[in-house]
Amino acid sequence: MPEHESLVALLRERATAHGGRPAVGFSSDPADPAAYQETTYAELDETARRTAALLQGEGVDEGDRVLLLHPPGLGFPRGFAGCLYAGVIAVPAPMPDGYRRQRERLAGIARDARVRAVLTDTATAAAVTDWARECGLEDLPVLTADPCSLPPAGEWREPALGPRTVAFLQYTSGSTSEPKGVVVDHGNVLANAEAFRGTVDVRQETRWGGWLPMYHDFGLIGLLITPLTLGSTTVLMSPATFLKRPHLWLRLMDAYDLQVSPAPDFAYDLCTQRITDAQLAGLDLSRWTHAMNGSEPIRARTLTAFAERFAAAGLRGDALTPGYGMAEATLCVSGSPSYQPPVITAVDVEALTKDEFRPAGPSAPAEAVRLLVSSGRLCPGVEAVAVDPADGRVLPEGTIGELWLRGPSIARGYWENEGQSELTFGSVTRDGLGGWLRTGDLGVLADGELYVTGRIKELLILHGRNLYPHDLEAAVRSTHPALGRTATAVFTVPAAGDQLVVVQETRPAQLGATTADELIDRVKQVLGSEFGVAVPNVVLVRPGEVQRTTSGKIQRGLTRELLLDGELRVVHQQVSPGLEHARATRASAGAAR
Repeated sequence: MPEHESLVALLRERATAHGGRPAVGFSSDPADPAAYQETTYAELDETARRTAALLQGEGVDEGDRVLLLHPPGLGFPRGFAGCLYAGVIAVPAPMPDGYRRQRERLAGIARDARVRAVLTDTATAAAVTDWARECGLEDLPVLTADPCSLPPAGEWREPALGPRTVAFLQYTSGSTSEPKGVVVDHGNVLANAEAFRGTVDVRQETRWGGWLPMYHDFGLIGLLITPLTLGSTTVLMSPATFLKRPHLWLRLMDAYDLQVSPAPDFAYDLCTQRITDAQLAGLDLSRWTHAMNGSEPIRARTLTAFAERFAAAGLRGDALTPGYGMAEATLCVSGSPSYQPPVITAVDVEALTKDEFRPAGPSAPAEAVRLLVSSGRLCPGVEAVAVDPADGRVLPEGTIGELWLRGPSIARGYWENEGQSELTFGSVTRDGLGGWLRTGDLGVLADGELYVTGRIKELLILHGRNLYPHDLEAAVRSTHPALGRTATAVFTVPAAGDQLVVVQETRPAQLGATTADELIDRVKQVLGSEFGVAVPNVVLVRPGEVQRTTSGKIQRGLTRELLLDGELRVVHQQVSPGLEHARATRASAGAAR
């Protein structure tokens, strides 16, 4: 069991034991040493007490919720720690941007959590105030927490904290109308950090870093809280900087001597595709021991290509460490031990369609084989079973089912949503074992390894066969070299008779001599020959139209809704009368409302 009662007790001990050690650093440009700033454990502790005093002085009581809206930098770590020190519940969220849906979703989070105030920086306070006014939240206090203007640390009143005190709400990616805030307490966080330490070889001297956003569980737990619990140093950079110039992520790893950096699968693929030989020259990645890939499904091709591309920079093949996590489990569920290559198993494709995990024979043809990447072994303290989602029956090893989890890292439930919490967090197996978290993910436990195969909600059942959309999406992107760096969403539309739809991002100028109609014909031919499915609807859209979560996962349901609402920027399409009718019906219903 964790030895501390709360994160605050642990951070205060860290400040006393080694206050001069750097806690969090931030680089606005990893190629420029002058673009770096950091805060030590002692400074973080003092700023947290002063920020807590600000909140307490503004009438924010213990247990109130505070929305954290900070641009990339040291503002978020300081503000988050300040919320912990005040005993208020932090609600991390992205800054309001120019997109209507994102601004509405942010307002939905603020209303669902019933936040008492917003904490931000002086430089962004005006934009936050404008957003609040625009969304009808003009009475919401917007507080700035710049260190130069905070009250003295002596004004801080220490709250009563324990393992069951709620630390923060982690809002998962979802619709605007129904945001779901995962309730995470201090005990959950400390248990998850301990489980992570028991899975991989990390210690106080280990240095962490990366670009993941702090409002996402992967960034908040994986890049900030876990390193702080260890007493380590973590170095952050902006997600936008990474997306614009992926090589700067690797420059960060080299320049600041970092060993651990987590990222979703798409980030490794982006680096492989976009980083040039000139940008790679001079990089030393030999000290990178934990290149964590935690986005399911993890693709074997991505791991292999990344390892081969950057081996010249000293990256070891066994540095690639797949894992599995989710906000409802605080974060870490499984992980791969250090200095062991990823476990990749060739399985029979036909067996997969019947929910069976069956290794393929050595002579099996390539089209009959799928490479599955293990997400590692379960973290200490985590129990997992594969369950038949229809009747709660625990399935034998080697059978694919819904993954159910138990353990001290499992969060408390969804904020003020008893019905959904009971459905998700209070499941009971058919043999009467209770307290399970239903993940909604399909997977299997085999030889001690955890394999995640897909999402229940997104599983395509066509003519009695189970098909995984990410397999079809990968096949679509293989039809033309220009699609390699784009996003694809494959789903069915119930209103059109469960017809299959492919939405593919495309830049027509990059197709060369291939016309849009010829590309669509290739897509239909490939999916027909490789998967035996008819594809009546292919929609080519502009880059950025296929929706993703903050961790890079394809949001197929949201993309479908935007397609039906006519809100996607379409480049070219071939669609069936059934889909056109579904669109027209949706438009008529909207006009009537």
